[in-house]
Amino acid sequence: MGNRRPVPEPLYGRPLAAMSLVDDQAVLTALANDVGFELVFSRQIIAHAQPGHMVIGFTTSGDSVNLLEAFAEATRRKILTVGLSGYEGGAMAEGGRVEHCLVVRSDSVHWIQEAQDALVLQLWATVQRCLDERSPR
Repeated sequence: MGNRRPVPEPLYGRPLAAMSLVDDQAVLTALANDVGFELVFSRQIIAHAQPGHMVIGFTTSGDSVNLLEAFAEATRRKILTVGLSGYEGGAMAEGGRVEHCLVVRSDSVHWIQEAQDALVLQLWATVQRCLDERSPR
């Protein structure tokens, strides 16, 4: 009994549909081979994203071309964009490439990624609060 790990509390809130664009290795490989790695996310946005959706992208540098292309495609389709970056924000933080750019100003990759985890948790809580305000359960 003493070796049991505590059961973590589940995240609260309404379940929301989500899709990770890195989960399907076959799609990633086909797109990378056939059209180029810089388009692996934007092509999936073309196939799956619709108005009312949100595109979230994570990068330590803010300069990941595949994410910048994905945000450009999402913006063309009038889809909400949220980017998480480190250092000084990189290209992602310049010129309105994303509607909401959350920059963790640090040179430590580990700190950037840990802070991004905390930011995503706060984003989840904010979305849930907004949903509750709009239409109570």
